[in-house]
Amino acid sequence: MDTNQEPRRALKRTDSRIAVGLLLIVVGAVLGIPSYMMGIVPMLALGLASSLIGIMVLYLPGSASVSTSVLTDSALPSLLNIEKLLQDLDLDERGIYIPVAGPGIAPRVFVPLALTPSTKRPPLGLAHSRRIFVTVGKNPEDRGILLDAPGSGILSDLERSLHLDFARVPLSDLGSELDSGFRALGIAKLTSLVHQDASVRIEMELTKLFDLEAKLMSLTPRLSEHVGTPIVSTLAAATSKATAKYVKIGSAVFDLPRKKVNVTLQILA
Repeated sequence: MDTNQEPRRALKRTDSRIAVGLLLIVVGAVLGIPSYMMGIVPMLALGLASSLIGIMVLYLPGSASVSTSVLTDSALPSLLNIEKLLQDLDLDERGIYIPVAGPGIAPRVFVPLALTPSTKRPPLGLAHSRRIFVTVGKNPEDRGILLDAPGSGILSDLERSLHLDFARVPLSDLGSELDSGFRALGIAKLTSLVHQDASVRIEMELTKLFDLEAKLMSLTPRLSEHVGTPIVSTLAAATSKATAKYVKIGSAVFDLPRKKVNVTLQILA
């Protein structure tokens, strides 16, 4: 597989746009200048129109950059609201991804008020609850909030593009399947996935959404650390499904200049 396939496609689209724009300007000049000198008004109008269209093609932004910007602006407010909720409730424990199975079904994230025997292993049935504030034990501290995974939409798109359910993917094959899925969506490429003992370390290079990820790392520190940004959450959710176990985010580091994300996930036995 060509590891530079998506960047090359983007470069080809840019090169094509520049070539078409320059061609239209040149054609406009070739038609317009002689027509002006000879007083042929229809040909002059055609030449001016060709040149104007060429200029517009050169200077209008590409649709890919516009769609990425719109996606970032659309997703940011809802994630900022989750950050405010975590801050107002003063929740400092890391979210626990509850394993589920089924194509298009994403794990829910339980953020405990405190770590207790009950909150360490929230009931599997919580994955189907529509409540936000939930109680998982008899003691007052056996409580927390239940959130949809920020990466649930991306996870569903990955499974749809690959025609599979990550719950049926062995952990040994998870890296290659995630890489294929992210490349198919044009979002990222997976450079490594290492499973050691009860942890999974994943490194990715983003081709899209790096603007959103960078903003969230600075604007939503509690969400990024305890629940995960959309990309990190997708990795945690996929790992939870593949292992059929509870998963927590150990760390997530975003390298903005290199557009890379390094994630460490903890698999709870």
